[in-house]
Amino acid sequence: MRIDIDDVLAELRHVVKVNDLVKGEILLAHFEQLEAKDQNRFIALLGSFKGEVVISLLGSLLANEKGFSVPKPVIRNLLLSRIMDNRDQLLTLLKSDKIRQKQVFVELAGEIQLEEAIPYLEEILATSADLSLMKDCLLALGTIGSPLPTNTLSDFLYSGHRELVIAAIHGLSNIDTPTSVKRLVDRMGTDSDLDIIIIDALANIEDAQALDHLNKELSSPYAYVRNHVKKKLAKIGAKAIPMLVENLNSEDADLLVHTLNVLGYIGDISAVRGVRKLLHNEPIDANVRFAAYESLGMMPLAKGAYVLAEGLTDPVDHVRIAAAKAIEWNCDDVLIAGVQNLVRRGSGEARQVVEAFFNSESHKIVFSIIELEGVADIAADFLNTKAHPDLKKRYEDLFRQKGFVDLADRLLEKKKEAEGKERLVYAVDDSRMILSIYKNTLFQLGLEAHLFEFPASAIEKAIETKPDIIFTDLNMPDITGVGLTLQLRAIYSKEELPIVMVTTQGDSPDHKEAYEAGVNMIVTKPFTADDLQAAMDEVLSK
Repeated sequence: MRIDIDDVLAELRHVVKVNDLVKGEILLAHFEQLEAKDQNRFIALLGSFKGEVVISLLGSLLANEKGFSVPKPVIRNLLLSRIMDNRDQLLTLLKSDKIRQKQVFVELAGEIQLEEAIPYLEEILATSADLSLMKDCLLALGTIGSPLPTNTLSDFLYSGHRELVIAAIHGLSNIDTPTSVKRLVDRMGTDSDLDIIIIDALANIEDAQALDHLNKELSSPYAYVRNHVKKKLAKIGAKAIPMLVENLNSEDADLLVHTLNVLGYIGDISAVRGVRKLLHNEPIDANVRFAAYESLGMMPLAKGAYVLAEGLTDPVDHVRIAAAKAIEWNCDDVLIAGVQNLVRRGSGEARQVVEAFFNSESHKIVFSIIELEGVADIAADFLNTKAHPDLKKRYEDLFRQKGFVDLADRLLEKKKEAEGKERLVYAVDDSRMILSIYKNTLFQLGLEAHLFEFPASAIEKAIETKPDIIFTDLNMPDITGVGLTLQLRAIYSKEELPIVMVTTQGDSPDHKEAYEAGVNMIVTKPFTADDLQAAMDEVLSK
């Protein structure tokens, strides 16, 4: 039966005139039965009136999940305009016991930042059992932006309902005061997923206090916190650099490494001076020196690149490789001349320099020194005895392309194959440079190595084909070494699949957590072939 639209509109005029909300809701119950053109006429007439009942009916229509011919944004705009005409009417509706669909009005109170609505929203939180409505109230309190509801929001940080905790986090982050930021930081440490949400909230604030708290979390005892903070600080970029450079005055090697990682990700020239100063002070920890040269390789050094040459004489192989790669990225005539002078000395130091450039695949530098006396002999010896076959083959092809045929011919002899079946080893690290080092080192030990930059790929592959042992970094984005271990321990025991954590992180709660997760052994970086062999001998003999 077709409803007569003229009768409906007449009834609507009466409802508005006498302010009869009950009859108005009854009228709305038939709204969806109207034809599309009649629905438009109904909304047009309703929108032409003012008053509490108009706001209530528009709110009910907006909250109705059924589809109408009238777009919801049109209804929302009409409702918003009526509220802006008389905000007190919104407060009345928030307080009214007769209004069943309050979520629309709660959202709008936040949207128009109606500070007068705060006590009404707090009252709803205190009396309602509707989790969805409570969540919207928490978000609206934050959107209003006043510090007045800070204590109310803080109380819900410890709610038994996770979705309310998350809403309270977002609410406090929108208030953005020293107190609200502190309350967020104080909430961290008991739930890893909530910690990540809080870190994201602090990163979105980006004021000095929030950034300071983020920076402090670089020293967190939890790897998942440190890694997520590093990612967020890198995204914030240049704004975070002064604070990060200040970290370089610390004596905490772990903090220095994490800070240098972030500065490298940002890659801004303003950080160069601080990193160079750190290297000038000759840090004792080789991991710090490695991270410093690795980060400098990601920055535009301009005329200051000569500082990289000092890394070529470092006593630790990993550091020399990092310095060599950084030189390749910042190569200029001055650097090439400096490298050539180092090589011309012809000592054991020269051999280390040449091997570092070959190991790091710094092709531009390699071919700037290849014709110097003794370099071809060093290259042939290194590539034939130490280099992975893939690396050796790449250089053989390059030598032929560039006319060094005699040198290429010297690489044809194959390295003697190890007797027996090679052990299958997986190495997981988010640093491509470290993975390259793993590749050559594990080859020297006669092992079949599969390398993974992303832990998820390593987990998937290990489930498909179980290796004899896994070497994994601790501090990796998305999935930490602890997370990788936990996932694999659900499938393989410590005896079935030994996992060795290889990390720059000093003795810390991370080590305890790693052992609890099922790691067989922890080795600290920088590692040597002997370190990896000793670890395998220990865990594979049990």
